[in-house]
Amino acid sequence: MNIRHKFACASSLWHKVGTKRTTACIVVLAAFGSNAALAAPTVAGNTISWPDDGWYQVQNAATYESVCQGGQSCEVPVGKYIVINHSTGQRFENISVVASSNSATDVTVEGMTISWPDDGWYQVQNAATYQSVCQGGRSCSVPAGKYIVINHSLGKRFENIIVADEAPDLPQDDDPDVGLPDDLPEPQVPVLADPFALPLPLPNPKDPFGSFLEADNEPAVVGGPPSQPKNLRLDLVSNNWAEINWAPANDDGEVVQYTLYRSDGVTYEIRGDQTDPSSSVQNELSKYWLTTSFIDCNYTRFDQLFHRCGSNTPTAGETYTYEVTATDDSGQESAASEPLTITYLENSNAPVPLYDDLYKGANDRFVQNHDLSAVPYWLDEFDLVFSDEFDGDSLDPDKWQTSLTWGDSRIVNREQQYLVNAQRDPDFGYDPFSFTGESLVISAVPTPEELREKLPSVCDEGDATGPERCAFLSGALSSHDKFQFIYGYTEGRFKLSGTSGALSSFYLYHRYAGSGVNYHAPEIDIVEYLGENPYGDPDAFQTHHFGDVNTGITRSAPTMSYKKPDGGNYADNDEWHTFGVLWEPQLVVWYIDGREVKRLFGPQVSRQPMNLVSYLVAGSGWAPTPDLTDPSQFPITMELDYVRVYQRDAFKQTATFGR
Repeated sequence: MNIRHKFACASSLWHKVGTKRTTACIVVLAAFGSNAALAAPTVAGNTISWPDDGWYQVQNAATYESVCQGGQSCEVPVGKYIVINHSTGQRFENISVVASSNSATDVTVEGMTISWPDDGWYQVQNAATYQSVCQGGRSCSVPAGKYIVINHSLGKRFENIIVADEAPDLPQDDDPDVGLPDDLPEPQVPVLADPFALPLPLPNPKDPFGSFLEADNEPAVVGGPPSQPKNLRLDLVSNNWAEINWAPANDDGEVVQYTLYRSDGVTYEIRGDQTDPSSSVQNELSKYWLTTSFIDCNYTRFDQLFHRCGSNTPTAGETYTYEVTATDDSGQESAASEPLTITYLENSNAPVPLYDDLYKGANDRFVQNHDLSAVPYWLDEFDLVFSDEFDGDSLDPDKWQTSLTWGDSRIVNREQQYLVNAQRDPDFGYDPFSFTGESLVISAVPTPEELREKLPSVCDEGDATGPERCAFLSGALSSHDKFQFIYGYTEGRFKLSGTSGALSSFYLYHRYAGSGVNYHAPEIDIVEYLGENPYGDPDAFQTHHFGDVNTGITRSAPTMSYKKPDGGNYADNDEWHTFGVLWEPQLVVWYIDGREVKRLFGPQVSRQPMNLVSYLVAGSGWAPTPDLTDPSQFPITMELDYVRVYQRDAFKQTATFGR
């Protein structure tokens, strides 16, 4: 059985921003050994509880339907359940909730108060130190933490009683229409091509990202062609590209090529010996080979090279059928795979087929029953769960960190700015954050000589392929360990920088990549904007990234872009613009000024908690170095009016604060 080169050690794994990390072999089939050492969920009466160490979901063990998610406990009927910590990938099978003949003895938690029945003398202990917190009475108010409750009269112990911090008061949406278009026609709910078609099946709950689909059990035939490629499938589809995957074929020699056939006569060759002097092109070629995946068609990398995307790009709304074959080192070609039919999404308001998913109820038809082409058509189904209006004179430390998750440990994307951690180093000598009373301004400047000695050692490391490190000082906001969520609508209102060398960014990013079959390392770029684009027009860019579950290699969408409809650029004339993304199970829709600009659909859409990030780049492997000889270019600025997150009732429990 070939579990492909995907299960070999990957020499380097590429994260969001091109960050390289070395790793040992990833062996996902052994991901779920013993859970004995894990902090397991507990059952008290009809309530399943779990530790404060991630975002959890409870599934029905028979149907895999989601029962509840988020929080730290869930009241369920009698039955068997699966409990999953999606932050860490830990999975707890066969959690049994049985009928209780004495439910009056249950200990309960409401807010910050632990209560118990009037059936004995109770004591509450700190679960870590076993120190007595309170005793006697019928209840006890305690700080957030984990506790043991003991009924000394009956000799009963209640372990892992968890009291969580209360979520902060929800922000009030005093100005819900800011940034929304007011000249919209009546919404038009798109009609499904086949309204009676069965829903697309949900992903395997034990293998949500398709790790096990990379195995081919068909043995190689001595002297014969490779085995037929198996499990040709769609990972993601957008308006003019789709990401396709299949299991590697087996051969008694060596498979040297896969050929992807498209029904209109276009063919693509995927080989391990394809080379290009451009590192970005080479990385994409290598990724296709190592992951047996392909993007039809990655116009970012192959407009005129190899796959000729300039002429081969699929057409929005059209349907194509694909087959893939394998060819070995003797020139023998395998039988074609089973066909795969893909309908590309319309440029706006594309119908979303019925589909089942681990994270939504079987009767949830929100995306089918709404015109998603403009935010006002559906935002009334959502409530505001997070907001910063930046109308004070300092950053709110309960909402933001002034560093990225990796801190000062590495330089990403060959970026040239050092992100000053103003919260950690208030006396650094430069603060990139300033306030107008109504907005936040992030400013980037050349690094003063007198501050260079305060820069971390990573700034002094040589980089033969990159420009000067830490030549500029700038700032970043990240909500990691302050606020994270799964699914919702995120929007920010910005004045983007039009300065050459500036990159204004706003995106969602994972706090934890996941492990085993739950490895995914997701990122959704809401907007990236180059002040001067050396590769083309200064459009607004949108991207989706995720980590391949078997190799750890980052698989990125083509860099999607959108021109300003009325001409000009998004940084012109100090204009405010809103940039938003609707993130639903298996669906992502991007918006600018309240109108849809791009979307994608498929099982590789993120399912893990993500946090908010915004920062200002000054020079990188993508953005040219700002002109240090022209003082009029500085400070480079990006201005934020607000950042908001809205959620539907179905997903509000996924929002966590202060973790």
